[in-house]
Order: sequence, then C-alpha cells, then structure tokens
Amino acid sequence: MKFTVFSKTVMLLVCLLVPILLLYTYANQANVNMIVEEKQQSSLNQFNYFSSQVDKNIEQLSLYGLTLLRDPSILHYRYMTEATSQYEKNSIYLDILDKLSLYQSTSRWKNDITIVLPQAELVLSTMSSRTVFNDKMLKFPQPGRWQLNKGSFTYFFTDNNEWNEKPVTTDVRTVMEINFDPMNIVAMLDDFKEAQGGDPFLLVPGNEPLLNRSADPELVEAVMRDMPLTELDSEGNHQLEVGGKKYLVSYVLSKQLNGIYVNPVVLDDLLTPMDKSRNMFITSILLLLVLSIGAALLLYRKVQVPIQRLMRGLQQIRKGQLSTRIPVDHSRDEFAYLTQSFNHMAEQIQELIEKVYEERIRSREATLKHLQSQINPHFLYNCLFYIKNMTQLGNREAVIAMSLSLGDYYRYITRDENDMTTVEEEIRLLDNYLSIQQMRTNRLSYEIAVPQELMQRHIPRLLIQPIVENAVVHGIEPMEGSGHIVVTGMAVQEQIDGREYTRYSLFVDNDGVTLTEEEIAGLEREINEPMGEEIGTGTWNVHQRLITRYGHSSGLHFGVIPYGGLSVEIRWFEEEYPNDESNGRG
Repeated sequence: MKFTVFSKTVMLLVCLLVPILLLYTYANQANVNMIVEEKQQSSLNQFNYFSSQVDKNIEQLSLYGLTLLRDPSILHYRYMTEATSQYEKNSIYLDILDKLSLYQSTSRWKNDITIVLPQAELVLSTMSSRTVFNDKMLKFPQPGRWQLNKGSFTYFFTDNNEWNEKPVTTDVRTVMEINFDPMNIVAMLDDFKEAQGGDPFLLVPGNEPLLNRSADPELVEAVMRDMPLTELDSEGNHQLEVGGKKYLVSYVLSKQLNGIYVNPVVLDDLLTPMDKSRNMFITSILLLLVLSIGAALLLYRKVQVPIQRLMRGLQQIRKGQLSTRIPVDHSRDEFAYLTQSFNHMAEQIQELIEKVYEERIRSREATLKHLQSQINPHFLYNCLFYIKNMTQLGNREAVIAMSLSLGDYYRYITRDENDMTTVEEEIRLLDNYLSIQQMRTNRLSYEIAVPQELMQRHIPRLLIQPIVENAVVHGIEPMEGSGHIVVTGMAVQEQIDGREYTRYSLFVDNDGVTLTEEEIAGLEREINEPMGEEIGTGTWNVHQRLITRYGHSSGLHFGVIPYGGLSVEIRWFEEEYPNDESNGRG
C-alpha cells in the first residue's frame, strides 16, 4: 500500500497528538494518584490524632478509678469496724464524696463515679439517684474494659481480680463504676467534622453507631454495608462509591472502647481542581485537533487534489488518451504552473503521435499493397500450369473453363478501387477456385458452410483462397485416394484488457496429410518470422496481412483434426489495432 503526501501528513499529525495525549493522561493519572495518596495519609494522620484525643480522655477517666481504689479515705472507710464512731464515719464519707466531685469536675467530659462497698452495703456516687445499696448493683459485667450499656459507656474496677455475680462470697471489698455520656464523643465528632471535614462516626460492635449531629444516615449505612469492618487492620483507608460519588474512608481502631472510628471524605471535591485542569487540557487538544483538521483539509485541497489530477492525467496519457487536459486553477502557485506545463506537454505529444501515426498508416498501406501483389503471381503460376497440362491432354472444356475462371479471378483482383471485400465475395471466388480444382482432379470434394452473419463482414482480398490452395496442394494431393475440404465460420464475444471484442474465425479443414505437434509448432513459428524458403508465400502473406491490419492477436492458427488431417483457423478481431495505435489519436 502506497501512502500519499496527504496521508503521510495526517499520520504525522496523529503521531504528534497521540503521544501528547497519552503523556498528559499518564501525568494526570499520576497526579491524581499522588493527591489521593497524600489525602489518604493526611486524613489518616488527622483521624489518628482525633482517635488519640478521644482515647486520652477515656484513659484519663480510667485512671480516676485506679487512683480512687488506692485513696486512703476509701481504704480507711472500707476497713472500719463497729467500734468506729459515727462521727468519724460521716467525716470520711463526706470526704470521699468531695473527692468524687473533684475527680468528676477535673475531666471536661460529663461523667459519673460510683463506689460500692459490698460488705458494708454502702454506695457512694456522684449521681443522686444511686445512694441506696441494691443487690442488682453487684451484677456487673466483666471488669477492666469499657462497654456501651444502656446509653452510656461504663468501666468497672475492683480490688480483686476474681469476679462473679456474687462478689459477697469473694474477697472483693470495693467496686468502682465510671461512666460517661456518649454525647461527649458526639461533640468531638462534631468538632472534627467542622474542622477537618468528612462525616465521622464511631461504630461499637453490637450497638448502633454514634453519629455526628449532621451525619448522613444513608452514607453511614453504605459504609457499614460495603466495608469489611470485621477484617480491618489497626488503621487504614478504603475507597467506595455511594450515590455516584467516590469516597475515601479512613478508619482507626479504638484502643479504649473496642470500636472503630470511621470518617468518609468525598474524593470528588478533592479532585475538582484536577478535573478542571484536565477539562482545560482536553479543550486545548480538541481545539488543536480542529486546527489540525483544518490544516489537513487545506493541505488536501491545495496539494493532494492537484497531485491527484496530475496523476490521473499521466495515467490517461499512458493509456493513450492524448486529448487529456487538466483544468487550470486561477491560483498562481507551483501546481498551477505544473498543470499548465502538463497541458502543453500533452498537446505536443499528441501532435507528434498523430504525425507518427499518419506515417505508419502510409507505411502499412504500402506493405499491404506489396503483400497482396505477391499473392497474385503465385496463383497465376498454378493456373497457367494447369492450363498447360490440360492443353497437353487435349481437354478443351477444362481449358475453356479454367480460362473463364482465370479471367473472372483477374477481373476480381484487378479492381483497385478498394483493398477490402466481403466474406461473401471471397466465398464466391473460393467456390469458383474449388470448382476449377475439382475439375482438374476427380479426387477432391468440398463443402462451404459459413454462417450468414459473417457474409457481410469486410476482410482483405484474397484472404481465404491461399489457405484453401495449400490444403489442396500440400494436404490432399500428396495422398492416395480422394480428399475433402470443409470451410466453416463463427463469431464469438471475448474480453481483452477490459474491453469487449468480437472474434471472427474462418476454418479451413482437410482430411489430407496429418502433421505432428512438433511440425505444427514449427509451422506457427515460421509464419511469425521473416519469410523463408521452407514455408509457402501464400500462408506467410495471409498471416502477416492479418497481423498488420488487425493486430497481433489475429492471424493463422493450426490444429490437428482427430480423424486425420489439418485445420487452419483464419482469426481476426474487430476494432483491435496493434500496440493500441488507435488510442494514440486521442
């Protein structure tokens, strides 16, 4: 496949634009990935800090219990006996309540502290509703960890590691309960959302999630549904799509609450500047593409179209259509000059070819005259030799018939007003000739069956008679016995070089001497070479006349008859000229 200048230019533009687009796409994707990674790390760091602040407050509350368990007043009160005065008991009791209030006010979180002394059946609490001992107070879960129970986070301490539902039967002397309101965490979630963005919440397994006050419940539900919350590391990030938006979800496991802090952040807002930059680049590329298409169209109109016109003109000139001319544009560029030069060149070539063609026509007519003149003496010699023999034999009727036939023959060939005749006239002459030959010898019979459609076709004079004469002289006479000659014809359509032609054929068949394939090949080779002594003048002249007038596809063709003898085909094509000279006239 050959590429034109236009196609090469378009390919060059594509090769320039495609790498730029690919490089920008790669760079844009790399920037997006880098921003997402930075956002993931930044969000995770911020959320880690938030988690540590929450856990720090919770840890501070946990330390209150450990400190109070070792407080001297509580230890003193725990080991008082019946001998201890009521005044002393009341003083220590009030002192413990003051310390509980002090610890409660120390934390900025709203919390409550309760101390239960099982042996004394005494309750000390910052909650006014919990001052009376009850056995239900001893039915606490496993101590040492924070649990979300009845709408508050609770932490239990004891002075003994052993624990069951009946601490009275154990050595446990003190039970301490610290709880705080989950709204403390909700407030911190609100503060984090306002400062850092996102939609943070706390998920404690087995409980409803703690949401910030402006949380999106559908988003929280989607996160809890799509994230593998049971198979998470201590911290990390996760991406998901909710409602057509992409979210970056950062999570941190809580060390104190056995829960998970989760914060989904919209990535689309983060990538909006990148999208604007990408859209601006795409717009620039599209504008550049439009300009490139415009330049390509201009190049096609100003360069490719004139080149195609010149190429088509050259191809038509090559086919022989010398009258081809290319329309000249009014522009004054190089192609206008080339077009004018092409038209001038084609005009000069046409004039030169017409002169050469006229000379060749004159030369061909002279050649035809010369070839035709060579046939006439050949036939005359045979006829005179026959008259001589008949005279010697005293066959007066044969001499008279031959003389009359010979006179008719020379009357036919001496008419010089036209070198062409019809097949019908040639057949009439042939019938006269075969009658003479049949009269000369009793061993000859003949049959003429040429279709009527061929009778009016024009052919050169004396085209069939020499072939029939050779059939008589070289085919039948050398054999013993009688011989038979059949003359037939046909017309068929054939396609040559994409054009339709009519092939006309006259067949002269005789059942005389049979030639081998080597002899036939040698005969066809000799009629295409300069005339020598091995081949008859008539056969060679007929073949050359057909080639000269009708082209190299015409001429004589020889074939063997299956039952014996030789078949000669006289073939010519209508409107076919040698070397396409007919096209040379434009």
